[in-house]
Amino acid sequence: MRERFKRWQPQQRSHSRWVIGAIATSVFLGIGWSLWSLTGHQGQSDRARPDQNDSTILTPLEHSIPLSDIGAIAAVLGGLSLLFKYRIVDQDAAIVDLSGANFSEVDLNGTDLSGANLSGANFSGAALCGANLSGANLNGADLNGADLSGANLSGANLNGADLIRANLNSTNLSNASLRYANLSEANFRYANLSGADFRQANLSGADLNCTLLSRANFSEANLSSALLFFINLRDVLNLEPFQLAAQPSPLLCHVALPTFGQQPDVNPNRACDRIPQLLSTRYRISLEEAQWIVNEARQHPWD
Repeated sequence: MRERFKRWQPQQRSHSRWVIGAIATSVFLGIGWSLWSLTGHQGQSDRARPDQNDSTILTPLEHSIPLSDIGAIAAVLGGLSLLFKYRIVDQDAAIVDLSGANFSEVDLNGTDLSGANLSGANFSGAALCGANLSGANLNGADLNGADLSGANLSGANLNGADLIRANLNSTNLSNASLRYANLSEANFRYANLSGADFRQANLSGADLNCTLLSRANFSEANLSSALLFFINLRDVLNLEPFQLAAQPSPLLCHVALPTFGQQPDVNPNRACDRIPQLLSTRYRISLEEAQWIVNEARQHPWD
């Protein structure tokens, strides 16, 4: 499948060099004609310059720029304009358009899809470990159960995407847009979510264990049953008290709460007694090891 994918990469048109050459030729010919015209007129002016003893009076017409010079200058400017326009169009044509493509269950580990248009594409169950999807358009894409561990999704558009039970362990989602995305039971463990936009996203049951959340926007996000273990929420945006009080309530353990959360009825360790069993089951480690992880985390001071 990966060999087939390589063939989908955009190819430079075979005549692109001819186009650039033609434009460049017109530009240089225009410059040459302009210089020749100016030199010719200068020579004519020198030959026609009156002697000191002559009383010839120069008319204003002799000081004006000949129309041929204006045409040459216009040709030069037009050629340069065409050249710059061609470069811009050529850059736009290099964007990979795979919108609506079906990559279900496909192995795309390590693939570079940065900046690609993948809107509406099907990546359900696909392997995208370490893939580069930075700046990609994944609007409305199906990533249900996909393995994106260690992938780079910084600045990606994941608005309305389906990421139910997706593995986003250690994934870079900094400044990504996930508005209205379904992230139910997704694994964000150790992920970089700095500056991510989770407005109206569904994070119910999601694992936010040890994530970076500075400046992440949680306006109207659903955090019911989400695991909030060993994270700093002080710098997040638009996280309201009712979101932490939702039923079933988020599981809090060793959480640095926002200012509004510094209240007796919001306990940042209210689920610490349940976390070891949850970690043991979720990460398939012994209960003793899970308890040790929780104890170690709680030794970390937030101030």
